[in-house]
Amino acid sequence: MLCLAMGTVLQVVEKRLGMQLLEVLIEETGKRERAISIAHEEYSIGEKLIMNTTAVRLQLGTGGYHLVVGKAEQMTEQDLMPTSWGHVMKMRYSPWQLAIDAVEEQASPHHDLFVRHDLSLEGTPVVISELHSLLPATVLTLKQNDPQAKIVYVMPDGASLPISLSGHVHQLQKAGFLAATITTGHAWGGDYEAVTIHSGLLAARHVENADIIICMLGPGVAGTGTPYAFSGIQLAEVIHAVSALGGFPLLIPRISFADPRRRHYGISHHTTAILSRFTLRPVVLSMPQVGNQYDTILEQQMVALQKLDKHVIIRGMVANRSRIASMEKEYGSAFTTMGRSWQEDPVPFQTAVLAADQLSGWRVDLAKAFSDDPHCFSSLDTLAGLDLFWTRNGEQP
Repeated sequence: MLCLAMGTVLQVVEKRLGMQLLEVLIEETGKRERAISIAHEEYSIGEKLIMNTTAVRLQLGTGGYHLVVGKAEQMTEQDLMPTSWGHVMKMRYSPWQLAIDAVEEQASPHHDLFVRHDLSLEGTPVVISELHSLLPATVLTLKQNDPQAKIVYVMPDGASLPISLSGHVHQLQKAGFLAATITTGHAWGGDYEAVTIHSGLLAARHVENADIIICMLGPGVAGTGTPYAFSGIQLAEVIHAVSALGGFPLLIPRISFADPRRRHYGISHHTTAILSRFTLRPVVLSMPQVGNQYDTILEQQMVALQKLDKHVIIRGMVANRSRIASMEKEYGSAFTTMGRSWQEDPVPFQTAVLAADQLSGWRVDLAKAFSDDPHCFSSLDTLAGLDLFWTRNGEQP
């Protein structure tokens, strides 16, 4: 299904770099609807546009917006997204394919860096999560704990492709909480463009000198109610990349006690599928203790993960609600996930804050562990290395 429609611009509702939100009049239906443009092209009231209306017609979670394809009037050739050296294409062989300035390619000023065969993440912690909605709470917690920490967001291509669709990224960068963004694979529009998740992570560390890397999917994940076909399965590849490159992988599990779907109640089947079957390298899993009846459910669900003897599970008490409320106020926009406010579903945000708090407490020891043994987080027996780290630092997995 591919639905296209003609519309006339009635109002430019919002404008920021790489994104315009428009109110349009759909010619066929006569209805006033909203559309998003992700091209660096200016639109004015009265102009006719061609729009992709497919997702809205299917009632998918796109925020109720059509996507602008371009102006309907005849136009001359123009470069809507100028590059400096780029020959690498993203969204290859689609009508929207575009050339980007890949950070690794030959004409890039950083090319010589990526020719090296010994590049490592040097023990840099990488916070990994499926839900884009947890990005603000995670980043704000890390910055509260260490205002000087340089945080870089690396976006895979398992969900939305243009990073400009993320209001969270825009707001966090505007506030100075994110130092830079890197879009990988077919995702595009970051401060840096990378061909793979591996080179994107390395660019975060060596080009931007990140202290902490956040690797979360963009908005708009897909799921099918099966353990094989959901966007979050890409996190297994992220975990492998972080581990192979000598980084410290910390996973925020997807947890909810307000989701009406049984497969997402407590620990989501997405998280258990990734960790039990598809992740071949160990990851540190931050697991919350809520302090009520939910803890019994979580303990029962963790049994299968613990039996794997493949990952390190670190538990901790979650932040109270007043802290989440204060953080939301500081952020200036509502914390919501899957259409629910944090008041309706606090545990996802409490889990993200817990993971960020734990990481903040480990950072000094992580740097020392890597300094003592540069291969401690990239050896084939990474689990042994992680266990040794916890033993030395008094943690109780």
